Amino acid sequence: MAAAVVLLAVHAGQRRGVNVIPCDWSVNGQMIYMSLDGGSYPSLEVFEPGSPRAETLAKFGAEPQFSPDGKWVAYIGIPMRDIFVQKFPPPGPHTQISTMPGSAQPRWSRDGKKIYFMQPDRKLMTVDLDGKNGAVSQPQVFAQTRVAVTSFGWFQYGVARDGRILVNSLPANNASPLTLIVNWPGAVR
Repeated sequence: MAAAVVLLAVHAGQRRGVNVIPCDWSVNGQMIYMSLDGGSYPSLEVFEPGSPRAETLAKFGAEPQFSPDGKWVAYIGIPMRDIFVQKFPPPGPHTQISTMPGSAQPRWSRDGKKIYFMQPDRKLMTVDLDGKNGAVSQPQVFAQTRVAVTSFGWFQYGVARDGRILVNSLPANNASPLTLIVNWPGAVR
């Protein structure tokens, strides 16, 4: 994995002024990343170690995640910030799965049959994916959360192998505790 990161850095360095944010690895060893080349929005590119160049997956996108089998990618389509799922490698079905603009943080179930994402109203949503033809169900509310940031939050929840969800939430009263320690150097002595 470290060798691929070095190769990615060399690849990006060959295109002056390009910053990349690695996002995910496929089971086949490809890395998907956001490329920030000075434009208004990042593009999504897939880099395969040993390849002379990366392939563009989406001209405008963010927070990409490979499905567990590496045959699909879920990501945020920009600028409207809707969640899409796309066959990988392209070409193939490219389907919008969210119904509320501003959705973010797409994640896969461990079996690759569900995609979770966060809506701006802090609802954790889920859709079912038919991996053979790319058909998706209507989004369903999985849980109401109290996440701090709903957009570009870099995954404030995780999906366990058994399907349970761990969510990083604010306290119910929405007040974060603060402990201020004064004169701490004297306490250390």
